[in-house]
Amino acid sequence: MKKIFHLDDNKELVEITEMVLGKEYEVRSKLSVDGIARELSHFNPDLILIDHFIGEFNSEEILKDIHTAIPGFKVPFILYSASYDIEDKAKKLGAAGFIEKPSSIKYIKQYISEFFQKTD
Repeated sequence: MKKIFHLDDNKELVEITEMVLGKEYEVRSKLSVDGIARELSHFNPDLILIDHFIGEFNSEEILKDIHTAIPGFKVPFILYSASYDIEDKAKKLGAAGFIEKPSSIKYIKQYISEFFQKTD
């Protein structure tokens, strides 16, 4: 079973995502960046779904911290945000893809399913 790590500070979205994606994937979620590197190294996900802004941090800072704490860390990630320039940010950060908010959970599920089909 593929494993997805979901990082978002929106508790409601995290709960819905876990419920829907949890039927097909092993999903672990986190609402803050505290201890993120430790959790990622223990969980060893196949994909990270990350909101562009988590509290006072942006995904660029978070990813930099992860790569500093876990040298050689190479898990693909999908960036999502309501930011108007999310596509540019995703490309700059080397994301495997991006999702604009708001998006339905059905769309997110389909996007992730297509991602795994392409990478398998």
